[in-house]
Amino acid sequence: MAKELISKEIVAFNVKAETKEDVIRYIVDMMDKDGRLLNADGYYADVLKREATSSTAIGFSIATPHAKSEHVAEPSLAFIRLEKPMKWDEEEVSMVFQIGVPSPGQGDRHLEILAMLFRNLVYDEFVGKLASSESEQDIVDMLSAI
Repeated sequence: MAKELISKEIVAFNVKAETKEDVIRYIVDMMDKDGRLLNADGYYADVLKREATSSTAIGFSIATPHAKSEHVAEPSLAFIRLEKPMKWDEEEVSMVFQIGVPSPGQGDRHLEILAMLFRNLVYDEFVGKLASSESEQDIVDMLSAI
């Protein structure tokens, strides 16, 4: 049975990380533990390869690393909030959404997920809830409703 796009198993708060590579690896490990990946190292490499093409820091204190990858089993949207803000290329980031979609076979699903996020990130109330929620399930419910 297919998994939901997001679940509380791939949501985390107060994550300690020094670099964006640490953040990406942390999320890859969460996704792998939840059975969403076929090969964690392969997906990690694909996300870093995509990240090298242009920054995924998008403003609003948010970054959106992502990859279409043959190493992904289930379309996934993970969310973490960092313990303290960090530099992500030229921007300061405190929250990260990481997207993984299987390739081939999912077309532009990753772009649909990004568009869904971007349509909501323009609302201060939405970003405020992301920044302040203490419940993984609240984040899942909030993102599942959009």
